[in-house]
Amino acid sequence: MEKDAAALPPAPDKGESSGAKGMRARSGDCDDVTDDFISRLPDAILGTIISLLPTKDGGRTQALSRRWRPLWRSAPLNLEVGTTASSVPPSAVSQIISRHPGPSRRFSFPGLRAGEFDAELESWFHSRALANLEELDIGYASRTIRPLPLFVLRSASTLLVLKINKCDFCDQIAPGMNFPLLKQLSLIRVSISGDVLHGLLSGCHALESLFISEVRSSRCAPANWLGVPRVSKLLPLSVLRSASTILIAKIWNCDFSDETLPSTMVFPLLEQLSLINVSMSGDVLHGLLSGCHALETLFMSKVRTASCLRVTLRISSPTLRSICLSRRSYGITELVIEDAPCLGRLLIPYSDQDDCVTIRVVKAPKLEILGPIPFRAPKQEVLCDSPDFSKFRIFQGMNLVSSANSMCTVKVLALRSSSCELHAVLNVLRWFPCLEKLCVIFYQHKLKEKKIESQYDQLLPIECLQTHLKKVVFKSYVGTERQQLDFAKFFVLNAKVLNKMEFEGYDDYIINTAACPHKILQVENRASRDAEFEFKSSSVR
Repeated sequence: MEKDAAALPPAPDKGESSGAKGMRARSGDCDDVTDDFISRLPDAILGTIISLLPTKDGGRTQALSRRWRPLWRSAPLNLEVGTTASSVPPSAVSQIISRHPGPSRRFSFPGLRAGEFDAELESWFHSRALANLEELDIGYASRTIRPLPLFVLRSASTLLVLKINKCDFCDQIAPGMNFPLLKQLSLIRVSISGDVLHGLLSGCHALESLFISEVRSSRCAPANWLGVPRVSKLLPLSVLRSASTILIAKIWNCDFSDETLPSTMVFPLLEQLSLINVSMSGDVLHGLLSGCHALETLFMSKVRTASCLRVTLRISSPTLRSICLSRRSYGITELVIEDAPCLGRLLIPYSDQDDCVTIRVVKAPKLEILGPIPFRAPKQEVLCDSPDFSKFRIFQGMNLVSSANSMCTVKVLALRSSSCELHAVLNVLRWFPCLEKLCVIFYQHKLKEKKIESQYDQLLPIECLQTHLKKVVFKSYVGTERQQLDFAKFFVLNAKVLNKMEFEGYDDYIINTAACPHKILQVENRASRDAEFEFKSSSVR
């Protein structure tokens, strides 16, 4: 009981009405807040600030001063129920609602347990305080999904954000379901029939953001979400029927049916699309992207094509600004940027040396950020004379990128390399003559430690080292490894306009270099007198 009481906001002051206190505060009786400029803000602004605070912190603002004392009860309530430090326990909710007349901005209870607080939950949603919710986040913590109580959607007409997790939508929910103001909808591990889903989305007339993850048909057998694979994770076609208003779509752990027609996949306003761990045919993928007329950001991770066929993904978009192809996307073996006049970022994080991917840039005049490009570690104890891109290749037009076919627009480049591949990295730098920032992410290799010979011919200088390269970043840096020291030392001695060099590594390794950088890196002989050095440590391995 003492713990629940601590979570409650202070009780009203019986000796003085809230109206009198508010009048005195607004009339300038602020003897305890003379230098408090925040307290001089209008009540409406202070109420908004309180409603954005965690539940406990919002209630505690009543103890700040007489000026703040009446504000919590008039500010929109942000009620987060749970066991975290910022939330309140379920046993305290009824008392909080009795002291706060409403309205409520947000109610969050993602950890419901079947059979607990069932009666209280219904009384909460029928209270005046929760009558006109704007944000609702509700779900069960159990392994199996539970029926969604009908009364939780009592505020459907005012909801702006709705997140439902591990719930079963019954067929009785569909009739008359209307969410005229809803902008963000998240359905995670829910069971729902196609008709109910269609009814739900048809009632969302202003939907802008849709997040779908592991949605299954209610006709499938019950599943254990934490351990047993679901019977079906086929994306219901009903999801695409609300496409005309959506700005952001995130689809996770779902399969696109081959019956999905390109004509049904039209997203005229969609700006951000994320496809994560999804399966679809090449035709469906192209049809989906062709229907996104305003797309600016495309993120794909673990996208599998049907039957694991080799698919060439062709991008032609006048609006696309960023593409991220993360981790292995099985079946997508070639990415062709045919015409992307606004594309500025082409990111390939977490790519593997064995990924078989070809990137062909035909027309992307604003492409400035590229990588990380994975190098293939040498198979023998010899230095690499050129990077091995036997499975990962980059073309500009019809030809491989090279010193003769350079990409002059790229200003930021990231590489994943072992420390024994300096000469190969230098060859790559010739491909990007206007490079301003280089990030090298080291990975471990099994070669014996040996001194690096850069084989850098001063009579054939690298253009970016002479005139453009201003920043170099080394990640996963091991200061005790001689090859990495030689790798970094090369740029200290040869990058003539370098402004900054950063080393990011683990505590014990970074300290070794940071203790005496002048001696280890030969800073006194640096090519750029303006170069500065920064060492960032991380305790996480």
